[in-house]
Amino acid sequence: MTNTFDVLRDVVAKTACKPGWVFACIEDVDGFRLRIAVPCYDSRSNVRHSMTVLHYFPVPTTTWNKKSWRRWVFECCRRVEDHELGEWFRCDGERPFAPLHGPGNDPYTIREVSTEEEARTDQQGNLTGEL
Repeated sequence: MTNTFDVLRDVVAKTACKPGWVFACIEDVDGFRLRIAVPCYDSRSNVRHSMTVLHYFPVPTTTWNKKSWRRWVFECCRRVEDHELGEWFRCDGERPFAPLHGPGNDPYTIREVSTEEEARTDQQGNLTGEL
């Protein structure tokens, strides 16, 4: 019988999405994760410069088949898209759905931001960037 994580690795190796997106299974000190590398522009910079953002998703401990893993990878892609939409969406000069990157926050959950300062706080608790 094939190991469920081998099935995931096979799905990831065969996955393509938007131009420039790169998929990989990563095993390191933080565990077994799916990494989606996305080329984009910095949404908080007044000067447009390209960058690559690495999105990491912890791999659930489960025994899924190919279809279930494929759907999970697809849902991770949707979460990346939601995240990027929240980075870019503005209304009346505000970013009401900016992802929360601060410690303890899930940056892929869509929510309305309480303050711009909260949206600009990185994972280490430091205030970053400009609107």
